[in-house]
Amino acid sequence: MDAFTSSAELYEVLADTDGRLEREGPLLRECLHKVPGRRVVDLACGTGLHALFFAQLGADVTALDVSADMIAHAERHRPHARIQYDVGDMRKLHGGPWDLAVCLGNSLSLMPSAAERAQVLKRVAQSLSSGGVFLVQILNYSARSALRPRHRIERKPMGDRDVVAVKNLVPCEKRTLLTLTFFALRDEQWESLSETAVLTHFGIEDLAAPAERVGLLAEGAYGGYDKRPFSPTESPDLVCVLRKP
Repeated sequence: MDAFTSSAELYEVLADTDGRLEREGPLLRECLHKVPGRRVVDLACGTGLHALFFAQLGADVTALDVSADMIAHAERHRPHARIQYDVGDMRKLHGGPWDLAVCLGNSLSLMPSAAERAQVLKRVAQSLSSGGVFLVQILNYSARSALRPRHRIERKPMGDRDVVAVKNLVPCEKRTLLTLTFFALRDEQWESLSETAVLTHFGIEDLAAPAERVGLLAEGAYGGYDKRPFSPTESPDLVCVLRKP
């Protein structure tokens, strides 16, 4: 698609950067202040939004994503002396020790099986320092709102283009089918690009039990970044804080 220099920049159309950090920032700061050090690993870091947030708080951040395109985009648009961006698969995490690990934006749901989620938990547990925290956020797939298709449309100017992003979430048995379609208008010509993914449903019980087996204890489970109590039928999100003793 000639209208875009890379697919990663499309995600910026859907990003409510300031609003998102306003909502998520207090809990992220709290987690960083509660761990023994300032070493952070951001799993599936995407465009680098959270990596930059932590770096600006004085953390030393390793930001990983399986997409080389995403990493290149993050390096260009959110560079910082305290961030090391690398292409990496969270299932093969190595290095550390880190004091705080985060996997946000529903990324853990991209793991197609419980065994692969367990592998991520094992790798994180091995890489965390004593007293370290693993913060996970996914959609709450048992919520009533998640039982029917959901759609979101955003429109933003990007340079000499007008970009429309359409996000569809369609539940199908124990999966949610995700489609992202981007349309760009330039010089009265429309072009489009689509990406798809399958999100695997799981809940707090599917996360806490395998986490405990690898030495990560559930310290809190919330219905949002504001730490509201988690409701299986009402909460839009599941935010889980796991700690390594």
